[in-house]
Amino acid sequence: MFQSRRFDPVFQCAALSRTHFRGPRSLARAFALGASLLALGACGPNAEAPEGATVEAEASGPTEILVTAAFTAVEGGGGPVGFLPDPNVPSLGFVLSAPGAGGIDIFDLDGILKTRHAGERLTGLAVAPDFELRGEALPLIFGSVGDAGAVRGFAVVRDGAQILDLPLGAMEPIDGVAGLCLMREGTGFVELVVLGTGAHAEIWRVRDAGSDQLSVERVRDFPLPVPARQCATLDGDIYTASPVGGIARLSGDGTILAEDPFRATNLALGDFNGTRLVLATSGTGETIETFDAESLVRGLSLDIIDGLSTQGIQLPAALAVTGEDYGYTAYANGLMVVFDTGAGRLKVVSRDALSRAILAVD
Repeated sequence: MFQSRRFDPVFQCAALSRTHFRGPRSLARAFALGASLLALGACGPNAEAPEGATVEAEASGPTEILVTAAFTAVEGGGGPVGFLPDPNVPSLGFVLSAPGAGGIDIFDLDGILKTRHAGERLTGLAVAPDFELRGEALPLIFGSVGDAGAVRGFAVVRDGAQILDLPLGAMEPIDGVAGLCLMREGTGFVELVVLGTGAHAEIWRVRDAGSDQLSVERVRDFPLPVPARQCATLDGDIYTASPVGGIARLSGDGTILAEDPFRATNLALGDFNGTRLVLATSGTGETIETFDAESLVRGLSLDIIDGLSTQGIQLPAALAVTGEDYGYTAYANGLMVVFDTGAGRLKVVSRDALSRAILAVD
């Protein structure tokens, strides 16, 4: 049983059931929830299955997972989301959101809005949680501003969840700025993938050179198969999402390694006990689609349904997954956060619940 300080406990043994009817959902949810509660014994350490037994998802419907919690609703709509874990006290980690109205929101793990930093509308977020500025640990956030064709920097003071505007050197990508993501973080520097407005991407390095502003330099640039608006990275590979051209996996120098035509508006990457997946949403579909991270072969469709005290995700949009420890029983192995456009708020699923559902079908 998982719980935080604020939300009611939610049982998280994922159940594979028949097609989840989203019209009059209450009856279908009741059956799904009842099946999950009856199956709790199967989640426990004493549960046994016949040797060689397997669990298969029915081809007629998605894999259903119970939602864990919902955050406080705030005005402004949904945008990119991310994480700022706390290595010293995991339960004090933050969840970040760039609302459509502009700026950055910081939430605690109870789902309470701690800070709203006013500013431009950000189309992408990249977080460098371990950056040291002038010898002091100071997490950094970078955001792409599509309207201005620029990249902005922010520093986070954990005490009080304060966000400070960070002076950056002039960053002028060749093809403008549509989105960005973190490539890697090293000692004293951060590398960002910056997506252009056309089919183009660049790698930029940001570092503290001791001047009044952080220095920036273009490391390399390369073409993309199609214009992309969102990206994520894993082990040096870059994954891009395009609402018109699909999902692509590229090497760090831009070589195309795999593609799928799914028209994604948002994507995230996760490692679920050795199973590496791309998770993507279309902005109009009611499920989260999964793809093998190496081949981009289509996998499960995930339907996040009602928990005991929280309504399921109606229309998933921006999402992010982390394996970092966020404390409590539910989040010790990480979590997934999704903006539910239908409800106008962020909703959370325990990473343990995701892993059980994925591995049960595999």
